[in-house]
Amino acid sequence: MYEQTATMTKQMIDLQRISVEGLISNMIVFWEQTESMLNPFLNQSPLVPEEGRKVFHEWINRNKKGCETLKDAVNNSYDSLGKCFERKD
Repeated sequence: MYEQTATMTKQMIDLQRISVEGLISNMIVFWEQTESMLNPFLNQSPLVPEEGRKVFHEWINRNKKGCETLKDAVNNSYDSLGKCFERKD
């Protein structure tokens, strides 16, 4: 009985992990798309000063780095959680 419960719980955790990883990957793609769409505008517009461009790039890079940090933290947490359900003989 314990093995069945542990297996089902591990499967639910794996499903959640896949969902969260997909969400984080989509956030990273969103930031990359935002950057690729706004870069031409920022680089060609005389109305945007150089400092504004730097702030924009810094903002994008911080958000991408934040997503990567979140992804690493989630993976570490799920790895730790997965160890709880490993069979110990």
